Amino acid sequence: MKIAHMALAAALCSLTALGPASADAGLSGYRAGMERAAAAFQAKDWPALDAALEEAQKAAPGSLYVYRNRILSRMLTDRPEEALALAAAAAQRGLTLKLSGHPAFDALTALPGFAPVAAQMEANTAPLGAPSTIVEFAEDGLLPEAIAYDRKKSLYVGSVRSGAIMKAKKKDSALTLISHTSGGVFDIELRDGKIWAAVNNQLAYEKAAEEDAFASVMAFNAKTGAPVREIRVTEKDAMLGDLEVAKDGTVYASDSTTPRIFRMAPGGQTLDIFSKDPRFANPQGIALDEKSGKLFMADYLAGLFAIDTETGEATQLENKANAHLGGIDGLYLYEGGLIGIQNGSTPQRIVYIGLDDDRAAVTSFVTLHRNLQDWNEPTHGAVVGKEFRYIATSNWPSYGDDGTVKEEPALQPLRIMTLPLESN
Repeated sequence: MKIAHMALAAALCSLTALGPASADAGLSGYRAGMERAAAAFQAKDWPALDAALEEAQKAAPGSLYVYRNRILSRMLTDRPEEALALAAAAAQRGLTLKLSGHPAFDALTALPGFAPVAAQMEANTAPLGAPSTIVEFAEDGLLPEAIAYDRKKSLYVGSVRSGAIMKAKKKDSALTLISHTSGGVFDIELRDGKIWAAVNNQLAYEKAAEEDAFASVMAFNAKTGAPVREIRVTEKDAMLGDLEVAKDGTVYASDSTTPRIFRMAPGGQTLDIFSKDPRFANPQGIALDEKSGKLFMADYLAGLFAIDTETGEATQLENKANAHLGGIDGLYLYEGGLIGIQNGSTPQRIVYIGLDDDRAAVTSFVTLHRNLQDWNEPTHGAVVGKEFRYIATSNWPSYGDDGTVKEEPALQPLRIMTLPLESN
Protein backbone atom coordinates (compact mmCIF):
# COMPACT_ATOMS: atom_id res chain seq x y z
CA MET A 1 0.00 0.00 0.00
CA LYS A 2 1.47 3.33 -1.00
CA ILE A 3 1.28 6.76 0.54
CA ALA A 4 -0.05 9.67 -1.54
CA HIS A 5 3.07 11.85 -1.73
CA MET A 6 3.09 15.59 -1.19
CA ALA A 7 4.48 17.46 -4.17
CA LEU A 8 5.77 20.83 -5.26
CA ALA A 9 3.50 23.16 -7.21
CA ALA A 10 3.55 24.32 -10.85
CA ALA A 11 6.16 22.52 -12.93
CA LEU A 12 6.50 19.75 -10.36
CA CYS A 13 3.07 18.81 -8.94
CA SER A 14 0.33 20.34 -6.81
CA LEU A 15 0.74 20.39 -3.05
CA THR A 16 -1.44 17.85 -1.24
CA ALA A 17 -1.93 17.72 2.52
CA LEU A 18 -0.89 14.50 4.20
CA GLY A 19 -2.05 15.06 7.75
CA PRO A 20 -1.81 17.29 10.81
CA ALA A 21 1.36 19.34 11.26
CA SER A 22 2.93 19.93 14.63
CA ALA A 23 6.65 19.42 15.26
CA ASP A 24 9.58 19.30 12.83
CA ALA A 25 10.14 15.56 12.51
CA GLY A 26 8.43 12.68 10.74
CA LEU A 27 5.20 13.40 8.92
CA SER A 28 4.72 16.88 10.35
CA GLY A 29 8.29 17.90 9.55
CA TYR A 30 7.96 16.52 6.06
CA ARG A 31 4.75 18.45 5.55
CA ALA A 32 6.18 21.69 6.93
CA GLY A 33 9.26 21.43 4.75
CA MET A 34 7.24 20.69 1.63
CA GLU A 35 4.84 23.56 2.28
CA ARG A 36 7.81 25.94 2.44
CA ALA A 37 9.33 24.31 -0.63
CA ALA A 38 6.13 24.81 -2.62
CA ALA A 39 5.97 28.49 -1.66
CA ALA A 40 9.65 29.00 -2.50
CA PHE A 41 9.26 27.29 -5.86
CA GLN A 42 6.33 29.54 -6.75
CA ALA A 43 8.33 32.61 -5.72
CA LYS A 44 11.44 31.34 -7.54
CA ASP A 45 13.37 31.75 -4.32
CA TRP A 46 15.88 29.00 -5.03
CA PRO A 47 17.96 29.24 -1.82
CA ALA A 48 14.75 29.00 0.22
CA LEU A 49 13.65 26.05 -1.90
CA ASP A 50 16.93 24.29 -1.26
CA ALA A 51 16.74 24.90 2.49
CA ALA A 52 13.13 23.70 2.69
CA LEU A 53 13.92 20.52 0.80
CA GLU A 54 16.84 19.82 3.15
CA GLU A 55 14.41 20.13 6.06
CA ALA A 56 11.93 17.78 4.41
CA GLN A 57 14.65 15.22 3.66
CA LYS A 58 15.80 15.17 7.29
CA ALA A 59 12.24 14.41 8.33
CA ALA A 60 11.74 11.86 5.53
CA PRO A 61 15.14 10.39 4.60
CA GLY A 62 13.44 7.66 2.59
CA SER A 63 11.61 10.00 0.21
CA LEU A 64 13.02 9.75 -3.31
CA TYR A 65 10.64 12.50 -4.37
CA VAL A 66 12.40 14.95 -2.05
CA TYR A 67 15.79 13.58 -3.08
CA ARG A 68 15.07 14.18 -6.76
CA ASN A 69 14.01 17.76 -6.10
CA ARG A 70 17.10 18.38 -4.00
CA ILE A 71 19.08 17.61 -7.14
CA LEU A 72 16.96 20.20 -8.94
CA SER A 73 17.49 22.79 -6.21
CA ARG A 74 21.27 22.29 -6.40
CA MET A 75 21.15 23.13 -10.07
CA LEU A 76 18.91 26.15 -9.47
CA THR A 77 21.36 27.48 -6.86
CA ASP A 78 24.29 27.06 -9.28
CA ARG A 79 25.88 24.04 -7.59
CA PRO A 80 26.11 21.55 -10.48
CA GLU A 81 28.87 19.47 -8.87
CA GLU A 82 26.71 18.84 -5.82
CA ALA A 83 23.72 18.00 -8.01
CA LEU A 84 25.84 15.52 -9.95
CA ALA A 85 27.14 13.98 -6.72
CA LEU A 86 23.59 13.45 -5.43
CA ALA A 87 22.56 11.80 -8.69
CA ALA A 88 25.65 9.59 -8.64
CA ALA A 89 24.94 8.52 -5.04
CA ALA A 90 21.41 7.45 -6.00
CA ALA A 91 22.77 5.45 -8.92
CA GLN A 92 25.30 3.74 -6.64
CA ARG A 93 22.43 2.73 -4.36
CA GLY A 94 20.81 0.90 -7.25
CA LEU A 95 18.19 3.57 -7.93
CA THR A 96 16.90 5.31 -11.02
CA LEU A 97 15.53 8.86 -10.94
CA LYS A 98 13.55 10.71 -13.59
CA LEU A 99 15.75 13.75 -14.09
CA SER A 100 13.68 15.64 -16.63
CA GLY A 101 10.78 18.08 -16.84
CA HIS A 102 12.68 21.26 -15.99
CA PRO A 103 15.42 23.24 -17.83
CA ALA A 104 17.71 22.80 -14.82
CA PHE A 105 17.53 19.03 -15.26
CA ASP A 106 18.43 19.51 -18.93
CA ALA A 107 21.52 21.41 -17.82
CA LEU A 108 22.39 18.58 -15.43
CA THR A 109 22.14 15.86 -18.05
CA ALA A 110 24.34 17.94 -20.37
CA LEU A 111 27.23 17.95 -17.89
CA PRO A 112 30.25 15.90 -19.05
CA GLY A 113 30.18 13.81 -15.87
CA PHE A 114 26.53 12.79 -16.18
CA ALA A 115 26.98 10.07 -18.83
CA PRO A 116 28.30 7.38 -16.42
CA VAL A 117 25.54 8.24 -13.94
CA ALA A 118 22.91 7.83 -16.65
CA ALA A 119 24.48 4.52 -17.69
CA GLN A 120 24.40 3.23 -14.12
CA MET A 121 20.78 4.27 -13.65
CA GLU A 122 19.85 2.52 -16.88
CA ALA A 123 21.64 -0.62 -15.72
CA ASN A 124 19.72 -0.43 -12.42
CA THR A 125 16.45 -0.94 -14.30
CA ALA A 126 17.51 -4.33 -15.72
CA PRO A 127 15.49 -7.25 -14.29
CA LEU A 128 17.37 -9.21 -11.63
CA GLY A 129 16.58 -12.68 -10.34
CA ALA A 130 15.13 -15.75 -11.97
CA PRO A 131 11.35 -15.25 -12.17
CA SER A 132 9.61 -18.28 -10.70
CA THR A 133 5.82 -18.39 -10.40
CA ILE A 134 4.76 -20.97 -7.84
CA VAL A 135 1.03 -20.61 -8.54
CA GLU A 136 -1.25 -18.39 -10.60
CA PHE A 137 -4.98 -17.79 -10.16
CA ALA A 138 -7.27 -16.48 -12.86
CA GLU A 139 -8.77 -13.83 -10.57
CA ASP A 140 -7.58 -10.34 -11.53
CA GLY A 141 -10.02 -8.18 -9.55
CA LEU A 142 -9.05 -9.06 -5.99
CA LEU A 143 -6.44 -6.39 -5.37
CA PRO A 144 -4.62 -8.90 -3.16
CA GLU A 145 -2.56 -7.22 -0.46
CA ALA A 146 -1.95 -10.08 1.98
CA ILE A 147 -1.00 -13.74 1.99
CA ALA A 148 -0.20 -16.31 4.68
CA TYR A 149 0.63 -20.02 4.78
CA ASP A 150 -0.33 -22.65 7.33
CA ARG A 151 1.82 -25.61 8.38
CA LYS A 152 0.50 -27.70 5.50
CA LYS A 153 1.55 -24.93 3.10
CA SER A 154 -2.02 -24.09 2.21
CA LEU A 155 -2.23 -20.53 0.95
CA TYR A 156 -4.53 -17.84 2.38
CA VAL A 157 -5.20 -14.66 0.41
CA GLY A 158 -6.84 -11.42 1.52
CA SER A 159 -8.59 -9.10 -0.95
CA VAL A 160 -8.59 -5.32 -0.54
CA ARG A 161 -11.19 -4.97 -3.28
CA SER A 162 -13.88 -7.35 -2.03
CA GLY A 163 -12.95 -7.99 1.60
CA ALA A 164 -12.77 -11.72 0.96
CA ILE A 165 -10.39 -14.16 2.62
CA MET A 166 -9.71 -17.18 0.41
CA LYS A 167 -7.76 -20.40 0.65
CA ALA A 168 -5.98 -22.74 -1.75
CA LYS A 169 -4.57 -26.06 -0.59
CA LYS A 170 -0.99 -26.90 -1.44
CA LYS A 171 -1.61 -28.31 -4.92
CA ASP A 172 -4.79 -26.40 -5.76
CA SER A 173 -4.91 -23.88 -8.58
CA ALA A 174 -8.26 -22.48 -7.44
CA LEU A 175 -9.20 -20.26 -4.51
CA THR A 176 -12.06 -21.15 -2.15
CA LEU A 177 -13.87 -18.46 -0.18
CA ILE A 178 -13.28 -18.77 3.57
CA SER A 179 -14.96 -15.64 4.87
CA HIS A 180 -15.93 -12.04 4.16
CA THR A 181 -14.72 -9.14 6.26
CA SER A 182 -16.39 -5.77 6.77
CA GLY A 183 -13.80 -3.94 4.66
CA GLY A 184 -10.73 -4.46 2.52
CA VAL A 185 -8.13 -6.93 3.81
CA PHE A 186 -4.70 -5.30 4.10
CA ASP A 187 -2.89 -8.05 6.00
CA ILE A 188 -3.55 -11.51 7.42
CA GLU A 189 -1.77 -13.65 10.00
CA LEU A 190 -2.42 -17.23 11.15
CA ARG A 191 -2.11 -18.02 14.84
CA ASP A 192 -3.65 -20.75 17.07
CA GLY A 193 -6.42 -21.75 14.69
CA LYS A 194 -7.43 -18.18 13.89
CA ILE A 195 -7.07 -15.93 10.87
CA TRP A 196 -6.27 -12.42 12.00
CA ALA A 197 -6.93 -9.62 9.51
CA ALA A 198 -6.16 -5.90 9.31
CA VAL A 199 -9.29 -4.39 7.75
CA ASN A 200 -10.03 -0.91 6.34
CA ASN A 201 -13.11 0.13 4.38
CA GLN A 202 -11.06 2.71 2.50
CA LEU A 203 -9.07 3.27 -0.70
CA ALA A 204 -10.00 0.71 -3.37
CA TYR A 205 -12.45 -1.32 -1.25
CA GLU A 206 -15.53 -1.69 -3.46
CA LYS A 207 -17.99 -0.52 -0.77
CA ALA A 208 -15.82 2.30 0.61
CA ALA A 209 -18.38 5.01 -0.18
CA GLU A 210 -21.25 3.29 1.62
CA GLU A 211 -20.29 4.13 5.22
CA ASP A 212 -17.90 6.21 7.28
CA ALA A 213 -14.28 5.14 7.13
CA PHE A 214 -13.05 2.79 9.83
CA ALA A 215 -10.15 0.48 10.62
CA SER A 216 -10.30 -2.74 12.60
CA VAL A 217 -8.64 -6.01 13.47
CA MET A 218 -10.82 -9.06 12.87
CA ALA A 219 -10.36 -12.72 13.79
CA PHE A 220 -11.94 -15.75 12.10
CA ASN A 221 -11.97 -19.48 12.75
CA ALA A 222 -9.38 -20.83 10.33
CA LYS A 223 -11.35 -24.02 9.65
CA THR A 224 -14.88 -22.70 9.30
CA GLY A 225 -14.30 -19.06 8.44
CA ALA A 226 -16.76 -18.02 11.13
CA PRO A 227 -16.06 -14.59 12.62
CA VAL A 228 -14.67 -14.71 16.15
CA ARG A 229 -14.22 -11.05 16.98
CA GLU A 230 -13.83 -7.56 15.57
CA ILE A 231 -11.99 -4.78 17.37
CA ARG A 232 -12.33 -1.35 15.77
CA VAL A 233 -9.83 1.43 16.28
CA THR A 234 -11.44 4.11 18.42
CA GLU A 235 -8.91 6.73 17.31
CA LYS A 236 -9.85 8.72 14.21
CA ASP A 237 -8.10 8.69 10.84
CA ALA A 238 -6.55 5.23 11.16
CA MET A 239 -5.43 3.02 8.29
CA LEU A 240 -4.06 -0.35 9.40
CA GLY A 241 -1.37 -1.46 6.99
CA ASP A 242 0.14 -4.53 8.66
CA LEU A 243 -0.21 -6.69 11.74
CA GLU A 244 1.72 -9.27 13.77
CA VAL A 245 0.40 -11.73 16.35
CA ALA A 246 2.76 -12.94 19.07
CA LYS A 247 2.77 -16.46 20.47
CA ASP A 248 0.88 -15.30 23.56
CA GLY A 249 -1.83 -13.65 21.43
CA THR A 250 -0.63 -10.06 21.65
CA VAL A 251 -1.57 -8.21 18.47
CA TYR A 252 0.45 -5.38 16.94
CA ALA A 253 -0.79 -3.25 14.04
CA SER A 254 0.77 -0.39 12.11
CA ASP A 255 -1.25 2.73 11.32
CA SER A 256 -0.09 4.27 8.05
CA THR A 257 -1.97 7.57 8.01
CA THR A 258 -1.75 8.74 11.62
CA PRO A 259 1.70 7.32 12.15
CA ARG A 260 1.72 5.03 15.18
CA ILE A 261 1.69 1.41 16.29
CA PHE A 262 -1.29 -0.16 18.08
CA ARG A 263 -1.17 -3.09 20.48
CA MET A 264 -3.88 -5.32 21.89
CA ALA A 265 -3.18 -7.50 24.92
CA PRO A 266 -4.01 -11.23 24.76
CA GLY A 267 -7.79 -11.49 24.96
CA GLY A 268 -8.04 -7.71 25.06
CA GLN A 269 -11.01 -5.69 23.85
CA THR A 270 -9.27 -2.56 22.57
CA LEU A 271 -6.46 -1.57 20.25
CA ASP A 272 -4.34 0.84 22.27
CA ILE A 273 -1.66 3.22 21.04
CA PHE A 274 1.62 1.50 21.87
CA SER A 275 4.29 3.49 20.04
CA LYS A 276 3.92 7.01 18.67
CA ASP A 277 7.26 8.57 17.81
CA PRO A 278 7.57 12.03 16.24
CA ARG A 279 9.94 10.56 13.64
CA PHE A 280 7.25 8.25 12.25
CA ALA A 281 5.82 9.37 8.90
CA ASN A 282 4.15 6.43 7.15
CA PRO A 283 4.43 3.06 8.96
CA GLN A 284 3.98 0.03 6.72
CA GLY A 285 5.30 -3.49 7.28
CA ILE A 286 6.13 -4.81 10.75
CA ALA A 287 8.12 -7.90 11.71
CA LEU A 288 8.10 -9.28 15.25
CA ASP A 289 11.28 -10.77 16.73
CA GLU A 290 10.14 -12.22 20.04
CA LYS A 291 13.63 -13.48 20.94
CA SER A 292 15.14 -10.02 20.95
CA GLY A 293 11.98 -8.27 22.14
CA LYS A 294 11.88 -6.02 19.08
CA LEU A 295 9.17 -5.13 16.62
CA PHE A 296 10.80 -3.97 13.40
CA MET A 297 8.85 -1.41 11.40
CA ALA A 298 9.35 -0.15 7.86
CA ASP A 299 8.35 3.47 7.46
CA TYR A 300 7.80 4.37 3.81
CA LEU A 301 9.35 7.84 4.26
CA ALA A 302 11.49 7.60 7.39
CA GLY A 303 13.23 4.22 6.99
CA LEU A 304 13.55 1.35 9.46
CA PHE A 305 12.85 1.32 13.20
CA ALA A 306 13.15 -1.20 16.03
CA ILE A 307 10.45 -0.86 18.69
CA ASP A 308 10.92 -2.30 22.18
CA THR A 309 8.00 -4.66 22.80
CA GLU A 310 8.01 -3.86 26.54
CA THR A 311 8.16 -0.08 26.45
CA GLY A 312 7.14 0.93 22.92
CA GLU A 313 10.33 3.01 22.60
CA ALA A 314 11.42 3.34 18.97
CA THR A 315 15.01 3.38 17.76
CA GLN A 316 15.84 4.22 14.16
CA LEU A 317 18.22 1.65 12.70
CA GLU A 318 21.64 3.04 11.85
CA ASN A 319 22.28 2.80 8.11
CA LYS A 320 25.84 1.46 8.06
CA ALA A 321 25.25 -0.10 4.63
CA ASN A 322 24.55 3.32 3.08
CA ALA A 323 21.46 1.83 1.46
CA HIS A 324 18.15 3.34 0.45
CA LEU A 325 15.80 2.18 3.21
CA GLY A 326 12.63 4.02 2.21
CA GLY A 327 9.67 2.73 0.22
CA ILE A 328 9.50 -0.68 1.96
CA ASP A 329 6.00 -2.17 2.17
CA GLY A 330 6.07 -5.80 3.35
CA LEU A 331 8.72 -6.62 6.00
CA TYR A 332 9.70 -10.10 7.24
CA LEU A 333 12.14 -11.57 9.73
CA TYR A 334 14.63 -14.10 8.38
CA GLU A 335 17.67 -15.54 10.21
CA GLY A 336 18.76 -12.42 12.03
CA GLY A 337 17.95 -10.09 9.16
CA LEU A 338 14.95 -8.72 7.32
CA ILE A 339 13.37 -9.23 3.92
CA GLY A 340 11.73 -6.13 2.48
CA ILE A 341 9.43 -5.61 -0.49
CA GLN A 342 10.54 -2.18 -1.67
CA ASN A 343 7.75 -1.09 -3.99
CA GLY A 344 8.23 2.61 -3.25
CA SER A 345 11.56 2.85 -5.03
CA THR A 346 12.53 2.96 -8.68
CA PRO A 347 13.16 0.25 -9.64
CA GLN A 348 10.95 -1.84 -7.39
CA ARG A 349 12.84 -4.65 -5.72
CA ILE A 350 12.88 -7.33 -3.03
CA VAL A 351 15.85 -7.01 -0.71
CA TYR A 352 17.62 -8.72 2.16
CA ILE A 353 18.63 -6.37 4.95
CA GLY A 354 21.44 -7.64 7.16
CA LEU A 355 21.51 -6.49 10.80
CA ASP A 356 24.26 -6.37 13.42
CA ASP A 357 24.20 -8.59 16.50
CA ASP A 358 22.41 -5.93 18.54
CA ARG A 359 19.71 -5.54 15.86
CA ALA A 360 20.42 -1.81 15.94
CA ALA A 361 22.10 -1.20 12.58
CA VAL A 362 21.78 -2.21 8.93
CA THR A 363 25.12 -3.75 7.93
CA SER A 364 24.31 -5.14 4.48
CA PHE A 365 21.73 -4.69 1.76
CA VAL A 366 21.31 -7.20 -1.05
CA THR A 367 18.85 -7.02 -3.94
CA LEU A 368 17.25 -10.43 -4.52
CA HIS A 369 14.63 -9.67 -7.19
CA ARG A 370 14.27 -6.47 -9.18
CA ASN A 371 11.89 -5.07 -11.79
CA LEU A 372 10.66 -8.42 -13.09
CA GLN A 373 8.47 -8.51 -16.17
CA ASP A 374 5.61 -10.41 -14.53
CA TRP A 375 5.19 -7.90 -11.72
CA ASN A 376 2.36 -5.42 -11.22
CA GLU A 377 3.60 -4.04 -7.90
CA PRO A 378 4.65 -6.68 -5.38
CA THR A 379 3.37 -5.92 -1.88
CA HIS A 380 3.33 -8.63 0.81
CA GLY A 381 4.74 -12.12 1.13
CA ALA A 382 5.67 -14.90 3.55
CA VAL A 383 8.76 -16.88 4.49
CA VAL A 384 8.04 -20.56 3.84
CA GLY A 385 10.96 -22.71 4.94
CA LYS A 386 13.99 -21.65 2.90
CA GLU A 387 12.08 -19.61 0.34
CA PHE A 388 10.23 -16.35 0.21
CA ARG A 389 6.84 -16.33 -1.51
CA TYR A 390 5.23 -13.05 -2.44
CA ILE A 391 2.37 -11.39 -4.28
CA ALA A 392 3.82 -10.29 -7.62
CA THR A 393 0.62 -8.79 -9.00
CA SER A 394 -1.21 -6.77 -6.37
CA ASN A 395 -2.52 -4.61 -9.26
CA TRP A 396 -2.42 -1.39 -7.19
CA PRO A 397 -1.12 0.62 -10.21
CA SER A 398 -4.24 -0.43 -12.13
CA TYR A 399 -6.56 1.45 -9.75
CA GLY A 400 -7.15 5.18 -9.52
CA ASP A 401 -7.27 7.16 -6.28
CA ASP A 402 -11.06 6.79 -6.25
CA GLY A 403 -10.88 3.01 -6.61
CA THR A 404 -11.88 2.87 -10.28
CA VAL A 405 -10.02 0.55 -12.63
CA LYS A 406 -7.69 2.28 -15.09
CA GLU A 407 -7.11 1.19 -18.67
CA GLU A 408 -3.36 0.93 -18.15
CA PRO A 409 -1.62 -0.97 -16.76
CA ALA A 410 -3.98 -3.85 -17.39
CA LEU A 411 -5.14 -5.99 -14.48
CA GLN A 412 -3.21 -9.25 -14.21
CA PRO A 413 -4.09 -12.62 -12.66
CA LEU A 414 -3.02 -13.18 -9.08
CA ARG A 415 0.54 -14.43 -9.37
CA ILE A 416 2.53 -15.79 -6.40
CA MET A 417 6.26 -15.83 -7.07
CA THR A 418 9.08 -17.35 -5.06
CA LEU A 419 12.79 -16.90 -4.49
CA PRO A 420 15.26 -19.18 -2.66
CA LEU A 421 16.87 -17.93 0.54
CA GLU A 422 19.57 -20.54 1.17
CA SER A 423 22.45 -18.44 -0.12
CA ASN A 424 21.43 -15.15 1.51
